[in-house]
Amino acid sequence: MGNCLKRNQTQLQQNQQCPKCHLVFQAQTSALLYQQHVTNCRVRPIQNQPVQSRNLLVGDVVIEPNHHPIPNPNPNPRTTPHYIQDDFQNRKQKYYWCKELLPGSKIKYKWNKKLSPPMPAANVSEMLALPWVQIKNSEFPIKQTWFRLQLEKKRIPWQQGAETLSVNKESFLMTTLNMYKEINWHKEVKVHIDGDKVLDAGGLLREWANLIMKEIIHPESGMFQLADCEDVSYKINCEADTDEHIIDCFKLLGIVVGKCIFERIPLNIYFDRSIIKHIIGQPIFLEDIYYYDRQLYQSWDFLVNNKFEADDISEFFVIYRQSKGDYYELKKGGQTIQLDMDNCQEYVNLCIEYYTYISVKPFLTAFLSTLYSIIPKQLLSLLEPLELEMILYGTPFIDINDWKDNTDYKGAYYRTHQTIQWFWEILEQLDQFNLAKFLQFCTGSTRTPVEGFRKLESNRGNCSKFCIESVPFTKANPYPKAHTCFNRLELPMYETREEIESYLKAVIQADMDGQFGME
Repeated sequence: MGNCLKRNQTQLQQNQQCPKCHLVFQAQTSALLYQQHVTNCRVRPIQNQPVQSRNLLVGDVVIEPNHHPIPNPNPNPRTTPHYIQDDFQNRKQKYYWCKELLPGSKIKYKWNKKLSPPMPAANVSEMLALPWVQIKNSEFPIKQTWFRLQLEKKRIPWQQGAETLSVNKESFLMTTLNMYKEINWHKEVKVHIDGDKVLDAGGLLREWANLIMKEIIHPESGMFQLADCEDVSYKINCEADTDEHIIDCFKLLGIVVGKCIFERIPLNIYFDRSIIKHIIGQPIFLEDIYYYDRQLYQSWDFLVNNKFEADDISEFFVIYRQSKGDYYELKKGGQTIQLDMDNCQEYVNLCIEYYTYISVKPFLTAFLSTLYSIIPKQLLSLLEPLELEMILYGTPFIDINDWKDNTDYKGAYYRTHQTIQWFWEILEQLDQFNLAKFLQFCTGSTRTPVEGFRKLESNRGNCSKFCIESVPFTKANPYPKAHTCFNRLELPMYETREEIESYLKAVIQADMDGQFGME
């Protein structure tokens, strides 16, 4: 829809008063400034002082009651609505970590509070007996433990046989589409690459999931598009083709996401908030649109929080569909129903429903149908949006200390070995981007589960700590070698710090996309 206001409607046509703090904005004041103030003020505590004595900073001006705006000599515009910032704050608290700004504009992540350690068996038995409603109202560590216990009940033991997914390295998406419906995804699934002798013990499954996600999200597929928000996340393209192949790809995506949840494999692709809420069966509100399309959010937020005359708005209860060249009526007779103060909330609600559900219904239905076949909807409905994001994406940063504390050593290596000390010193100097690339080289994933490195897995749901094993250094093959199935790194016994740094950085700088089935 874009901006609902007429292009020449940039100033208030009459005096407007903030409905919460009663601050008066005079006619001819910028309509955008008034909109920003109302948005921010809606959730901000009101100071205990008379309105007449308060000055309020809004954007780059100082608004004085009953006076025209005057320039602010130290502009510090607020670009993010206050209650959206509150959501970021809540997210930080729920995630148990925060960012710390270091000199030189470097960012360091640190834990506010560690997640609870695994519960004793006696407590687990008691937890399984708790009613569903009590679990839903519990803290995230308890929810997650209960969630995982329920999923393990659905796991078919490997002793009953494994499923094999045979894919072609040159066309792994198409070969997967031809096979995925025949596989029981609650079983152990081994990925086999045609013509390759590499055996899958969990690592190839992680690499396969990562590559399938990238293929489906790629702009050329037309299935997703970048959400207009501060984070890099993706929303379903409402103008995607509805042919059988595209619908089948959305079903496959549901399988991949479901299997990743089932096996604790963090996703490398992030979905917008509307998809997250659809997964857990929660309604979508205006605030969620901030993570979907900021321009739509700003327009709709203005409508429901400001006074306007019907003549100032040239909108009706219709949405123009560019791909089809027609109008969609938000309600019967929508082409003749003009937007006004009395129906603006209904209009916004119908627009949200159209953009986040009706326009993408066939794709969303296909995606959720297969996702729920692996992870029941009732289990997912336990979670809040931010909690599901934690399960889907794992931790947003790599904690070197956690990595060290959960590393085993084999062969000649031990924690205080000189080569090992050099290894960790070099990793400590890397930024998060390069750490993620190296973690992917070692484990097949750029992130760890939300519980950290202690919950790295191989196959069959078994925990498999990161391991560094010594091998002789040879000029014929001087590079580290990773076994992603077992989270194991074969590290040659280098004689100098310069040698190990050179070969580690060579591995990190290599483009690993498409190197499917390295080992």
